[in-house]
Amino acid sequence: MSDSLIQQSLTAGLYARVSTGNQEEEETIDSQIEEIKQKIVVDGNFLPEENVFTDDGWSGSIFIRPGLDAMRDAALAGAFQILYVYDRGRLSRLYAHQEVLIEELRNRDIQFFTLHDIAAKTDEERVMQAMQGVFHEYERVKIAERFRRGKLYKARQGVLINGSALYGYNYIKKTDTTPAHYEVNEDEARVVKMVFEWVGIDGLSLRKVREKLYELKIPPRKRKSEFWTKGPIVRMLQNEAYFNGVVHYYKSEAVVAKHPIKNNKYKKVKRTSRKVRPKEEWIPFKMTPILDENGLFQKVQLILTNNKRYARKNRKYDYLLSGLAYCECGQRRVGDGYSKGGNHYYRCAERIYKFPMEKKCKAHGVNAVILDGFLWVELQKFLTDPETLKEQARDWLRRAALRSSVDEQAQKKLLTGLNKIGEEELRYAKVYGSGTLEFEQFETLMKDLKKKKQSYEAQLKEMDVVKSANVIDESQIDVLCEEAQAVFRELDLEDKKKTIHDIIDKIVIHDEGKVQVMGHVPLFAQNMAYESLHRHRRSPQRWQINFI
Repeated sequence: MSDSLIQQSLTAGLYARVSTGNQEEEETIDSQIEEIKQKIVVDGNFLPEENVFTDDGWSGSIFIRPGLDAMRDAALAGAFQILYVYDRGRLSRLYAHQEVLIEELRNRDIQFFTLHDIAAKTDEERVMQAMQGVFHEYERVKIAERFRRGKLYKARQGVLINGSALYGYNYIKKTDTTPAHYEVNEDEARVVKMVFEWVGIDGLSLRKVREKLYELKIPPRKRKSEFWTKGPIVRMLQNEAYFNGVVHYYKSEAVVAKHPIKNNKYKKVKRTSRKVRPKEEWIPFKMTPILDENGLFQKVQLILTNNKRYARKNRKYDYLLSGLAYCECGQRRVGDGYSKGGNHYYRCAERIYKFPMEKKCKAHGVNAVILDGFLWVELQKFLTDPETLKEQARDWLRRAALRSSVDEQAQKKLLTGLNKIGEEELRYAKVYGSGTLEFEQFETLMKDLKKKKQSYEAQLKEMDVVKSANVIDESQIDVLCEEAQAVFRELDLEDKKKTIHDIIDKIVIHDEGKVQVMGHVPLFAQNMAYESLHRHRRSPQRWQINFI
């Protein structure tokens, strides 16, 4: 647009946008604003400070932006007579959105000026400018696709391009001698091991894990808060990469959330959710595993599954075998309250799945109160057997001794780390004393070291407590067995359910009079059976259960 187009001084508006974090850091939005301001001065127009509208770090594919909305509101209020932009692509990367915005301005008699597109004075020039708008959209799609294909090609050639490493690892950039790779972060790896042991061995709940991490002054990596949330801990416990040493690229893709957690008006990222791709598309990369054995990982998965399956619900009766009982047909047995008489039964779930169609399974229900009671009695007999308890106690002692030896190695690493922190503190003090380091820098560095030192000291103290608790000699086995027997006699309903869910994997109820129990306790192999003494015409009223 030439100077002759603007006959008198007009009140101007300015809109600028950048999309990526790199652009923000490089202050390209400032360079856009500066170039536009110079043009406004050349044109002899006036730009009030309140008429400068910007969107830092916003994608051009998102139509709802705070700066853009403010500009449109100001245009509606008549705050400016001409709008300047760097190019049409700053308004939007989508041609349709560009046209909507420019049409809004035109309907309010507001001139539109773009520094790097054709000046639109005639209808033909407006068509040409619109074509440039189409190319802005095409350019965006082309760049995004080229970038995606380039990363995918590198990954398939074995080049590690995942810059964001799992907790417990550091991403090491490639050098002239070494390729990019993941390296174990010793401090974080120790935390990963502790979390798995707390859940898989000590049986701590996720809430307790969060509390212990806070007590040990171990913050999450992103440090938005000193307190861990549940999500990162669950994702850590479910991640197979910690024991198999395999991480995958191209595992998921960004998608628009169908049910967003936060319904904020403004979102810098349009695709806020992720969808897992088919497994055959994943590209694997090897790294050093943190967990030594698969057994601990699998045990934690079982605990997490059970936590989800056996979560307390609003029930009239607490079924002791909830989630464990199966019918001989293969379907689950579910708790079913019987309205007449207040009886409760484990019935085949097929009646629920098939309704209103005719059910195929003809198996009868079994009285839940009787089955729960007798199964617990038989299980208690087995678990409190003196010989069985002694064998379990010896096995526990062996595991405790093995864990103590592992803790000693971790203890040595922590002590070494404390010594290094002391050396680092002394080095910073000398540099500060020489006047090379500013006080603010010195204070920040010392504060970080203090937090790290407190975390190490808290972990060492925790190890001493665990180590003293694990020191039990062979002569104490009999005492340990007696205490275990006493504990079993005093368990409440919730503790009974936890014990059963830890030990029993599956219970199959056969209609001909047999209950098969499968568990994972060593030497545990029990077959139980029941037989009907009386049966009502419509449904079973009472069952006598005999254990073999």
